Amino acid sequence: MISRYLGNKQSIMTPLLEAIGAHARPGDHVVDAFSGSLSVAMGLKSSGYRVTANDINLFSSVLAEAYLVPTALPDFDASRGIVENRVESLSRVRQSAIESLHRPDYEMILNAIDERQVAALASFIEFLNSCDDLDLPDSYRRTDFYDAYCEAGTNSRFVSSRGRSGNRRFFKPQNARRIDRILNHLRFWNREGLIRDATLAILLASTLRAVEKVANTQGTYHDFPRSNWDSRALNPLVLEMPDLRYIYAGGPLDHYAGREQDTLEFISSVDHHSVLYLDPPYNFRQYSAYYFLLNVICRYVEMEDPSAYFGNLMFVRGQNPDDDFASSFCKASRFIEDMRTLIRRADCDTVVISYFNGKNHWSKFDSGPDSTGQLLLEQLLAEPMFEQGSQRTVLVPRRNYASYVGYTARDVSELILSARVVQDREGDPTGAVRQPVPQMV
Repeated sequence: MISRYLGNKQSIMTPLLEAIGAHARPGDHVVDAFSGSLSVAMGLKSSGYRVTANDINLFSSVLAEAYLVPTALPDFDASRGIVENRVESLSRVRQSAIESLHRPDYEMILNAIDERQVAALASFIEFLNSCDDLDLPDSYRRTDFYDAYCEAGTNSRFVSSRGRSGNRRFFKPQNARRIDRILNHLRFWNREGLIRDATLAILLASTLRAVEKVANTQGTYHDFPRSNWDSRALNPLVLEMPDLRYIYAGGPLDHYAGREQDTLEFISSVDHHSVLYLDPPYNFRQYSAYYFLLNVICRYVEMEDPSAYFGNLMFVRGQNPDDDFASSFCKASRFIEDMRTLIRRADCDTVVISYFNGKNHWSKFDSGPDSTGQLLLEQLLAEPMFEQGSQRTVLVPRRNYASYVGYTARDVSELILSARVVQDREGDPTGAVRQPVPQMV
């Protein structure tokens, strides 16, 4: 999973699940409409809910396809032969993977795990950690990530809006080369039909986690340290076996993940759900820009013409503008109205919203906590489309350790707001309890 993610709710998972649990029982359908790092969606799956997740970022969809949707490891039988005869000490690798299953936190899922598939996955991981690309056709032996995101790369030059120039330095050379070799193989296997979608998803998810651990960033990919290296970036990139609890948690329910869809449009296609969980962007940060590089990694394996794609990189960060998405939730003038529209289009019983009284639409980084957004959301949840008296707000104090130009850690609150939706139009004078997306003609 991705842990260096703005707004990651892992720190408030317990009270958040308690708030959702007040309105849903195990087996009920719960929607995570801005799934991001997938931490909440996976918490919901582990709690026994049927989960639908969606996010505009492709990497979130890939994580969902790897961990949320499946309830068992994929069948590697059709593709395992492409690596098994090329991994040194294969029997050792397979045996080590099987032995690693006997750990206390796997006790509840051990009987459900197919050791044969675990061993096969370990073979893929071992191969990708050590492969070169000499065996690939010339058209798949590429250096796009080294060239674009390594300081020594031929495509890494940038000029900022202020006229400053330099070279991108997201990765040390050895890690950029490893990323290229991994993705060259995944792209070859994918485009030549040698690997199944489920296998590709779990290998991409492992790649994302490995990249996050060695990226020269402060948590986002909007920029990078210009004159120094984050200590994590000095470590070698190594793919690891995933935590199988993500996959086997919660039992065999029918989970679903949207793929790069605007939630305002996606939500009308979702069947009835007990709880609609909303954790939208609530400041200026556009997540498709801040996490673009994770999206590029996922998109690369499907690219027909990488040269054209990487020939159109822009901005200091090196993003192809075709991949950018400007969320209207990131605008204070649109935030509440978009929330209202989203809720009206959903077929849900209860809405649960995460919010943060630190830096948001109505406060600056150095201004301290601000209650404006909370008040506006509470007013929204008191509108006629909600059951009167059902609105609740829970404050979860925490320490925000983000710092900026001399401003240091401060006390803030995570907010969990909820209200039950009126289930008949008579209770909503606006007649808009369930408002479909306008159809294009």
